[in-house]
Order: sequence, then C-alpha cells, then structure tokens
Amino acid sequence: MERQVVILAGGLGTRLRNVIQDIPKPMADIRGKPFLEYLLKLLVQNGYHNFLFLVGYKNEIIKDYFGDGSKFGVSIDYSNEESPLGTGGALFNAWDKLSDEFFLINGDTFFDVQYEILEDFIKSRRPDILIALRYSNDLSRYGIIEIDDNYRIMSFVEKGKISNNRVDGYINGGIYFMRKGTLEPYYCDWKKQTISLEKDMLPELTERFQSYGLPVGGKFIDIGIPEDYFKAREIIPKILRQKRKPVVFVDRDGTIIEDHGYVHGTDLVFIEKTIEFLKREKELGKYIIIITNQAGVAKGVFSEEESIKTTEYVVEYLKKVGIKVDGYYYCPYHPDGTVEKYRKISLLRKPEPGMILKACEDFKIDLKKSYMLGDNENTDKINLCYLKTLMTR
Repeated sequence: MERQVVILAGGLGTRLRNVIQDIPKPMADIRGKPFLEYLLKLLVQNGYHNFLFLVGYKNEIIKDYFGDGSKFGVSIDYSNEESPLGTGGALFNAWDKLSDEFFLINGDTFFDVQYEILEDFIKSRRPDILIALRYSNDLSRYGIIEIDDNYRIMSFVEKGKISNNRVDGYINGGIYFMRKGTLEPYYCDWKKQTISLEKDMLPELTERFQSYGLPVGGKFIDIGIPEDYFKAREIIPKILRQKRKPVVFVDRDGTIIEDHGYVHGTDLVFIEKTIEFLKREKELGKYIIIITNQAGVAKGVFSEEESIKTTEYVVEYLKKVGIKVDGYYYCPYHPDGTVEKYRKISLLRKPEPGMILKACEDFKIDLKKSYMLGDNENTDKINLCYLKTLMTR
C-alpha cells in the first residue's frame, strides 16, 4: 500500500498579511497557483498520491480548490480543526484518518529532498521516528538537532544555547516519518488542548523511541516571511522543471593535484589519472564539483583569498583540458586552528557532509547516483550513508 502523506495546512499566514489576501498560508499565490499545489506536485514527482490535509483557518478555500484530488491525479482527504490546536493537536485531531505509518510535512515549506533516500533509510533502519535534517549556518534563527554516527538523535539545542565554537548545524527540515503506535500514549492523554509537536512532544519522543535524524540535501524555502515568500515565487516553478543529475564530488589536494602539505599558489602538479577519469565522467553528463578542506587557512599558512585563488587556478586548468567544473566548495575552519576567526567546529569540514549539502541547495542532484572521489579514507569517506566513495589509491 502506498505511503500516506499528511500535510499541515492550517497556517494563518499572519506575517504575510501585507502581501497576500486573507487566506490560509499554504494558498499563497506562486505564479498564479497556490503554494500548496507546488508542494503537491513535488510529492507526486517523488511517487506519492495518497494525501491527508490537516486544515483549519478558512479551510473551505483549500477544499474548494483541491477537492478530492482527482483533478491532480491524487487522493485527498481532510481533517478540520475548529480552532487552532498546534501541530501536535492537529495530528491528534486527525487520529482516525491516520495510517499506521506516514510522512508528516509542513504545508508552508518546500524542501526539495530525494524521498527515495528517506524510504531506503526507513526500510533499512526501521525507525519509529525519522526527521529529515538540513544544513544551516544561520544559528541565530534556528535551534539545532545533534545526532550520533549512526544518525540517532542525541539532543535538541535551542537557539541562543548553541556553543560559540560552532558555525553551523543540522536543523529540522519539516519532514517527518512517524508510526501511529509511537504517538498513541500521547493521544490517549490528549484533552483537546493546543500542543506543539516540535516543542512539547519531539524531545520526549526521541528519548523513548528509535528516533533518527538523516541529513539530506535540496533547496529549502519557507514562505512564512515576506522576503522568503518573494524568493519562492521566483524559484519554486524552476525547481519543479529541473531534472536531477549525478555528481562526481572530487577532492582537490591529493586527488586532482599532488599534495605536499598545505598546497597553495600556482606551482601545482596535476594528477593525470584523475584528469582522464574526470573527462570520461563529464562526457557522461555528470556534474563535477570540487569540495576541499583548507585547514591551512585556519592555521595561518595562507589566507582564505589565497586558497580561493588556488582553487580557481585549478578550475581554469581543468577548463583548458576540456573539463568544466560546475562548482567548488571549501572549508576554511579547523577546531585546532591558530587564527581565531577560523578556529571553529564546522559541518563543512570533511568527512562531515556540509559542503555536499550546500551543493544540493545550488544544484538539483541525484545523490543516489553520485559519489565522492578522493585519496584519503579519513576525510573523503563522507558521513552520509547513501553517498558512495571511490578512492584513487
């Protein structure tokens, strides 16, 4: 049986009142169609057709537009809140319509993830709860979720309480896999009160049950504030038209060029075996993206600007020999750096996957068909269970 997708669609859109009509937030106009229709199309592209909309404020607008879903090639049912109950309350209010297993998705955010990766993880790990995590370096706006090496959720850290030594973290992507049985004890105690899934339930649920957070990549857009809403109007239609492409993520020092320690400048020795390999992969239509740790910046060996110039020299050389590099990402941080600005803990530093997740925001990537090409098992075997690694030595 196809998995049910439950969408939280009861938002009022208070912060958007100056730019949209008095309508439910998920119905905000994006190029002549409601935001919720684009979200529905994204989910259909990922193979889902069975939906439950949790509606509230002016719910008739949503129901009149989408009906039973047949004109969109899907099945849509509804659960109506008479008054706001919070995200947890909205879920409990729909209790009798919930499947035993389901995805729960925020109806005002667009996260272009590869759901196939989530489904594979669910099949292999059998979680009670799975949260799709996204990379963020805006720790003033969001709290973070800490996970261990097996993707088990360790803790939720509120914004304002995050260590000053961190520059980034994993945040809640607004996509959850849940089992109804996991929620049952909370439902039995529910007295029709307002309850937040994120604040009131998840911290305790993740302690009691098998709960995982999986970092995933993709463009993320939250239409909750006017600035982001205007971005969404430009970006979302383009995203849905794009096709995913595989990537060769390639290390720089030791893989593309010889590594003699803290490489910088233009006196470089290129590794011919790698060059020929990348030519063949480019001919197959793959993106080529360089990702490189640059601890020399943090340790004061060379400046960030010098590091960038070296990479741009590499990119230009590859272009001359027939290899277009589609993008490059670097990490200037190191926890043992001597330059205070860069003496930080960062998910950008390989083997953490921050640079790859950032690339997924800029490119529509098929991560299941992509891989990391590197020379060092310790740093180039990326901490993403679904990304393959190919070593050059």
